[in-house]
Amino acid sequence: MQGLVSAHLERINARVFEQFQDVIKQLVSKRHGVYALYKSDRLYYVGLARDLKTRLKQHLKDQHAKRWDRFSLYLTHTDEHLKELETLVVHISQPKGNIQHGKFARSMNLGPQLKQLLTDKVTNILAGTKKIKKEIPKRKKVSVAKRPKSPGLHGLLPANSQLKAIYKGKEYTAQVDDQGRIIIDGLTFNSPSPAATHVTKGPKDGWIFWRCQAPDGKWELLDQLRKHA
Repeated sequence: MQGLVSAHLERINARVFEQFQDVIKQLVSKRHGVYALYKSDRLYYVGLARDLKTRLKQHLKDQHAKRWDRFSLYLTHTDEHLKELETLVVHISQPKGNIQHGKFARSMNLGPQLKQLLTDKVTNILAGTKKIKKEIPKRKKVSVAKRPKSPGLHGLLPANSQLKAIYKGKEYTAQVDDQGRIIIDGLTFNSPSPAATHVTKGPKDGWIFWRCQAPDGKWELLDQLRKHA
């Protein structure tokens, strides 16, 4: 069984063809096949011809002249699939000199089928995922009892407890009533922050502003009292 390619020449310098056309003619005669033109080591153009020697001679003078300096020849036994062979090589390599890439006359484009198969595959995967999600029982939400917020310092400090704060070098004092409210300068505030804002004349977190006296006699921030409560 004979192969597709019967003989070949690869990466031959263009000067050899120009200066020794008689030798090339002796080797190739008027045989058909596929040829490739290179610029240095880069593929520039792929073509087919039923007379390879004549076609190369044409490329020394046409629009491809001086754009290639090496060539390869691939002689085929028949010209039955010559056009398809050229198209195949051009589609794979996409040389710069080939403006037209050609079409496969009897080849089926599998692209649309691939797209449909992938679409079906993804659809099945998504359907399976939804089914799994439906089968997995939902976890019941466990309600965590939140500690009710008490107004001001109610429950944290006894009535008549004293609060202190130092702001811009000056010490300020306040008192806690029996409902956990803070009294300063004759004014009553429901929580530490408004009482602190009254002193600073601007927004202030009262929990890290005011201090209270701990059982050991030390003064600590209300925020520490709240964390230990």
